[in-house]
Amino acid sequence: MLSYFALVVVSYLLGSVPFAFIWALVIGRRDLRKLGTGNISIYNSLYNIGVLPAALTFASNAAVGFGAYRLSNLLLPGDEVAMMLAVISVTTGAIWPIWLWFSGGRGTTTAGWATFFMNPPTAIAVLVVWFLALFLTRRTFTSTTIVYRALPLIFGLTKLSWTFMIGGLMLMLIFQVKHRHEYDDTTTYGLGHRFGLNKN
Repeated sequence: MLSYFALVVVSYLLGSVPFAFIWALVIGRRDLRKLGTGNISIYNSLYNIGVLPAALTFASNAAVGFGAYRLSNLLLPGDEVAMMLAVISVTTGAIWPIWLWFSGGRGTTTAGWATFFMNPPTAIAVLVVWFLALFLTRRTFTSTTIVYRALPLIFGLTKLSWTFMIGGLMLMLIFQVKHRHEYDDTTTYGLGHRFGLNKN
């Protein structure tokens, strides 16, 4: 039990490091919370600070996802419960970081990287479903909502595991809470207008 507890706490703290906020402050000398949508996200950083802090945030989130994966492997190698706890904890940290008084980003990039390192087919399946939903709806917000609600099924089928299905369900609930209360950066900034996306 001590190993599980350590995994949850350290993964949460890893996810809590607000890289979008840090890189915007270091490179742009500006507080990302006071810009655009106020989200601590790659998109908000990209549109209000620039490409470099957004790229560094993307890479930093990948490192965090890998860190959660390695920690899971070190403490409880091959344990599916540990894998899911690591993904859920690091995502929770990204969404509600202790360092910014529990006001963070949407957590999708961190969750995606952590999932990819834990089980690549699951992460790839999530992307496929998102792109299919986007092709049909032409709205990033709608396609993201569809993916969130499909997470239990995607996680369960790609791993053929009840543990992964339950983990997907927990992620779905976490994302739905955040998704409902935050602006969607891709819609706000008109991402994809030239391709016919996110138009009213």
